[in-house]
Amino acid sequence: MDARYVEYLGVPHYTFLIVYTLAALSVLALLYGLSKTYRGVGLLAVTKQGVRRLDKSLRFVAEFLSHYRFLSRQVFGGTVHLLLIVGLGISLIGTIIVSVVHYTGVEYGGLFFLVMRFLLDVAAVFIIYGSLAGIYRVYAGRERYGKLANQYILVLLGFLAIAVTGMIMRRYRVDYYLGGPSPWSPLSYLVPPVTHEVYLAAYFVHIAVAFALIAVSPLVMLRHMYLAYANYLLVDRPLGELTTPFELEKVMESGEAEITVGVKKKGEWRGIHGIMFDACTRCSRCQDVCPAFAAKRPLSPMSLITKIAEAKNDADLFEVGITEDEVWACTTCGACMYQCPVYIRHVDYIVDLRRALVFESKVDQKKADLLMSVSQYHNTLMQANVGRHDWLRELGVKHISENPQAEYLLWVGCMGSFDGRAREIVKAFVKILEKAGMLDKVAVLGDEETCCGDPVRRLGEESRFQELVLNNKQIFEKYGVKKLVTICPHGYNTFKNEYPRFGVKLEVYHHVEVLQRLVEEGKITVRGSLESLTIHDPCYLSRHNKVVEPQRKIVVKLGALKEPPRHGERTFCCGAGGANYWYDVPEEKRISHIRFEELAGTGAETIVTQCPFCNAMLTEAKRAKDSAVNVKDIAEVVAEKLA
Repeated sequence: MDARYVEYLGVPHYTFLIVYTLAALSVLALLYGLSKTYRGVGLLAVTKQGVRRLDKSLRFVAEFLSHYRFLSRQVFGGTVHLLLIVGLGISLIGTIIVSVVHYTGVEYGGLFFLVMRFLLDVAAVFIIYGSLAGIYRVYAGRERYGKLANQYILVLLGFLAIAVTGMIMRRYRVDYYLGGPSPWSPLSYLVPPVTHEVYLAAYFVHIAVAFALIAVSPLVMLRHMYLAYANYLLVDRPLGELTTPFELEKVMESGEAEITVGVKKKGEWRGIHGIMFDACTRCSRCQDVCPAFAAKRPLSPMSLITKIAEAKNDADLFEVGITEDEVWACTTCGACMYQCPVYIRHVDYIVDLRRALVFESKVDQKKADLLMSVSQYHNTLMQANVGRHDWLRELGVKHISENPQAEYLLWVGCMGSFDGRAREIVKAFVKILEKAGMLDKVAVLGDEETCCGDPVRRLGEESRFQELVLNNKQIFEKYGVKKLVTICPHGYNTFKNEYPRFGVKLEVYHHVEVLQRLVEEGKITVRGSLESLTIHDPCYLSRHNKVVEPQRKIVVKLGALKEPPRHGERTFCCGAGGANYWYDVPEEKRISHIRFEELAGTGAETIVTQCPFCNAMLTEAKRAKDSAVNVKDIAEVVAEKLA
């Protein structure tokens, strides 16, 4: 039988007027809703940026279709979401085809028509299962979904109604098109024959619910679709770069007497940050990967975003449920942002709240000591900066003024300069450079080196951070520094991702990248062994900057690599980031201990680190647990195995 599509089959002649009216009303409501959803940003601005950055729009679509953010942590929830998307997507394609046929007059029949009949039945199964499973999931987790629970259930019931009525309509039509149940419409074997009256009822319920969902989508929980796109499109910063609330250099030039730093009220956030929190679906993926939450610290990223979203614009956030300990508990590891399927920047909100606390001097003694140390000593460890790198002279590393032709500035960092354990890492790296004949290619700043600014910025002291940036900028320009290598992922991230905004453009390398290149180019040779090794990936190296492969290419040459469950870009924090190394937060179990247990659980003899802070945190955990597992930086492991 040669089946052909028949427009408005079996419905009254005036049906097209109802369809056009509902379509027009739903589009108007959609545009109105989008204008509300994109308040402070503008629907037109989002549209223009979407066209201007078509490449980014396409990447968003590709990421969304891959669904990896949904599936990676919650297989059941991610699968339900994917089935709904696929089912609704097929239904939308079917509707678009019918619209094209209507306006162009092309014939819609034959094999293509039959295949679409089959796919629409598949879509119905996906939507029915997805809706029922989704309702179960929301009801079971209704405490987590809070005020959104009823919206979720009503929307899912709407999807269910669309699928069931569509199935009834196709059962009626299969008799006309194919003379009865057919393999091209498998569900027709399950649904009994449909009377004309039932068909009409199903038809009008179907279009009414579909247009209603389109109309209200920007104003109910479905708005996360539109906001996710805006969040992805309008934020052009890497995960490791924080917002810049002002530029100190311009403030000083303008002579502006006072500036307000930080945010305490929801209404004080502007632009995309004024609406980003509304995208939260309460899926808890951020909470599931949060090290602070795992350690039973007083922080859930999901809960914090929910409190902001539900607060009144003029309410003091610290008086409506957000606590200071909650804000200080974050390690800024970025796991929440990396995992969030709607691209919320949780850390941006946390740091803005910290900035407000610092601006009002609401910091405890340890945080105040850190700020004082940077202000008075120009480093974070309360050490006199004089003679900072004298010990490196004994190793043959010259000051940049003595070696102006040096290709790289070796940024030793506060830990590498003053901490005894971290100095051993620097010494191992220098030993390798000497072996490779590269010692003359590096130089240091000596007493002119100060803090890179990472801890004070993440603590919330933006002014002090920018003072450090401007000071370092002058020094880099003074010596013509073009390339920089550091042993610290925090400095690496700051120089690479945050300094460029202030006019500092450098080629920035982490020492593991240099080591890998030396091995690959044959400038150093390493001996393999039977030693089993596991890698702890620092958050600021692997997740924030996606440096994952160099360390693995090295380690597999040194021994047997045993990966922990959470590794690479999905690593688990050591607990030191976000300036947490310098202060304490209430917790049931130290984050570093959780991580050490996971790494030791691989059965490896040695934990390989690539960060002096990670090394310090995991070494403390090793001592606390009286473990025989070694904790060494990758430079130390390579230095030990030089051929």
